[in-house]
Amino acid sequence: TAAFNLNILERINRELGSDFNLNRWRHRAFYNSDEGRIEMHLISLKNQYVHLDGSKIFFRQGENILTEYSYKYAIEEFEEMVSPYYRVEQVWTDRENKFSVQYLSVR
Repeated sequence: TAAFNLNILERINRELGSDFNLNRWRHRAFYNSDEGRIEMHLISLKNQYVHLDGSKIFFRQGENILTEYSYKYAIEEFEEMVSPYYRVEQVWTDRENKFSVQYLSVR
């Protein structure tokens, strides 16, 4: 997960010509129970400047870049959330019911 998250900076460097130094960033992920989601951040390990698209951007030590929200829903919660627009036709889960794939149709 850390490598995946830091790869975002690598791609920005490669595709947008930026100069993020990956050694100056740390991956942080945590579960935000109030929001019901996993959050992924990249934390600046020191005060630094990064150049991007003709701009010079300053990051303070400890400042973060939010890279992802990943929401987790119980099957019933998901069905309730989508029910105004979709009908759940079928649900497949892993053996422990921790992961599901759901086939939906438009109402």
